[in-house]
Amino acid sequence: MKWFFLGLLVLISACSQRQVYDSLQTNQRNECELLSGVQREECLKRLNPDYQTYNRQRQELLKEKR
Repeated sequence: MKWFFLGLLVLISACSQRQVYDSLQTNQRNECELLSGVQREECLKRLNPDYQTYNRQRQELLKEKR
């Protein structure tokens, strides 16, 4: 039974991390949209990758450190 709750906790944690990441991305994108012209384009280029890309890169870095 405790393994079930541990697994559930891990799943909830992963969902929360993605929600936070996506919210930050949305806020950054909204800030870029307030700009115009070249400034807007440069701001959008600086946005972080989507969550799946970010998580994959993060996992690869963690494997390298081991």
